Amino acid sequence: MNTPPPLVPPATRPSDLPWWPVPALFSVLAVLGGAWGYHSSPIVHGPAWLALPYAVPLALLAASWLPPSRPGTRVRSLVLGGFGALMALTCAHLTTVVLYTVAFVLWAFQGGG
Repeated sequence: MNTPPPLVPPATRPSDLPWWPVPALFSVLAVLGGAWGYHSSPIVHGPAWLALPYAVPLALLAASWLPPSRPGTRVRSLVLGGFGALMALTCAHLTTVVLYTVAFVLWAFQGGG
């Protein structure tokens, strides 16, 4: 009698791996980067509404937590999470640059004095 060969589990493909570690890593990086970026910029001494631009990186991070429905959506999660973490790091400094630019433009059109 021929016995069938023992069943070998199929090799795990990258798409079979859990999807949540990457968004979790990007979320931690965004929180750390956002805290460092906010406390190292001059807007930390400003009113609380100046932290409102942090809604954009948080929205990108939230979108990266959506579970992939197709293999191509995993790449979307990586891109959104990475860009959200990078934006959280630079958001306070970009806000400062925009506020200074608006202030200088208004000062220039007002006549400088």
